[in-house]
Amino acid sequence: MAKKIKLDVKYIPDFVALGLFASPNNYRLCWLINKAVNLNLTRKSDILLTPFGSEKPELFSFFFYKDNELNVAYYLLNNRKGQRVLLPEPKNLDYLLLMKSKDFRIDINELVAKLRNIPQIITAVWFKEQEKMKNLNNLLYDFEIALIEKPA
Repeated sequence: MAKKIKLDVKYIPDFVALGLFASPNNYRLCWLINKAVNLNLTRKSDILLTPFGSEKPELFSFFFYKDNELNVAYYLLNNRKGQRVLLPEPKNLDYLLLMKSKDFRIDINELVAKLRNIPQIITAVWFKEQEKMKNLNNLLYDFEIALIEKPA
């Protein structure tokens, strides 16, 4: 009898994820972040993602900026759409700021400090141990697949 081999493929995201607790709407928040951090986040067409605890995907708005000098892509996602959320923990999370790069040459602690200095942002949290956050990893996987499938 042939020996069975189990293939265990783990998804290792090359994203850094920050959680933002903030009151302004997404356009205002983008303007504030752009001004404070010297980015140029702009609105892109909505992306199809499945909220936590749901089987039906929904369109979520997101903002994007690519820093070619540092080779970092920034994505700002609204965590809420009505009563549905993309990431349930931590509670009351309003936005996710995702950064994707093969070689991070930015100081994440400095970025978090700049975000926390924006008065309309209650706090910013760096999910340092995101590999332990199953829901976040699932969201990052879904987000990356949605970006690939998204027409330009």
